Amino acid sequence: MQLFFHDVGLKGSARDFPRTIFSEISVEHILQNAPTHLKDEMSKRLRERFPDGFCNVWGVPEGAKSVVKNLNINDAMLLIRTTSGLGDLPVLCIVKEFWREPMPELSNFLWESGHYPFVFFFKTQEIELTWNQFKEHVGYKMNFRPSGNVYRVKEADNKLSNFGNVKKYIDFLINGLKISESVSQYQIDAPDYSSEYEEGERKLREVSYFARNPQLVKAAKDIYGYTCQACKFNFEEAYGELGKHYIECHHLNPLSERKDSYKSSTDDVCVLCSNCHRMIHRHNPTLTLKQLKEKLKNH
Repeated sequence: MQLFFHDVGLKGSARDFPRTIFSEISVEHILQNAPTHLKDEMSKRLRERFPDGFCNVWGVPEGAKSVVKNLNINDAMLLIRTTSGLGDLPVLCIVKEFWREPMPELSNFLWESGHYPFVFFFKTQEIELTWNQFKEHVGYKMNFRPSGNVYRVKEADNKLSNFGNVKKYIDFLINGLKISESVSQYQIDAPDYSSEYEEGERKLREVSYFARNPQLVKAAKDIYGYTCQACKFNFEEAYGELGKHYIECHHLNPLSERKDSYKSSTDDVCVLCSNCHRMIHRHNPTLTLKQLKEKLKNH
């Protein structure tokens, strides 16, 4: 199993994620725009792989040909929304089908542009991972910037040895499996940043819990919407299409005091903007939602 990542950027993700990442595409529509000489083969394989008749799709530009020629079925592709600030990699794609030839007509149908002809098919996995976390995980320097390209993490099993290998790292991203003791020790013992790491460890535990329970996250957003329950900030109102359907989930019960098997309902979570989410974890013990609202009211 190999690990790839694509620096999509804010503009590209705002435009194209809603089309084929957060919305599924009918296999029938894909076949209608597939290369004629591949239609029979694609029909057979896509219908077998996606029996419900729908899948997610992503494409990369012609310039990434030298990288994606190494892409195989069951490899993982992480999509980067932004590397600014902490950065954000909200999407994991486990490749289920891929043909090593350009499909500009299909690209044009999916994204209204023929510039993304190397297309692969999967079911979207939404994750919570920052760019800074990812660079730490794979051992990249903190000043590394991918500049809009597609990359393959070379010798990924060695770079991710603290997690075991690429597959176990992907399991961690999806299921929130525990990081090995050596990684935890590195984070805890980092000099001069003990308070920041303590805060980060509490929030990482929460992120891992929600990664294991995506249905809970979806249900919470369906019930509470996308407006911060502390300060009433709404990303879509502030940023337009870019901020649409973005909000963070917060667990009302300190997960550091709970077992991994702890079961939650939507009554146990709330939705917060990034600022309020950071502030609520900045206090130890973690503030309650009521306490955070009081602090906002008093300032």
